[in-house]
Amino acid sequence: MKIRIYETDFEGHPVECTGEFFSGPSAIAIVEAMKMSPFTASLDPLAFMRRVLDGIGQADFELTGPPEKAAIVFLQRLTALNFAGYELEEDEVIFAPVSGHIREMSKKQVEK
Repeated sequence: MKIRIYETDFEGHPVECTGEFFSGPSAIAIVEAMKMSPFTASLDPLAFMRRVLDGIGQADFELTGPPEKAAIVFLQRLTALNFAGYELEEDEVIFAPVSGHIREMSKKQVEK
């Protein structure tokens, strides 16, 4: 799994095509990588996720359950608000013909 967390402008709006990429085998691994700064490394994952959501005006958004499950919801919330975007890994992209055209599809789409 790979995700890009977008930088924000001076008004706090996300700026697409900017930001840092994070990857890992799971959502919680990505959250752990995201919190690796001197200011947030010591926070537990839930506290970090709540701090990030608070910073983008989502303090009332509820994160429940174990950290692994909350991390999935957290990343989904960031992408739904356009603060992040999922990126396909090279091994997740295959090319399949569609009506004489070629388009990119993830492996999950092909398996359906």
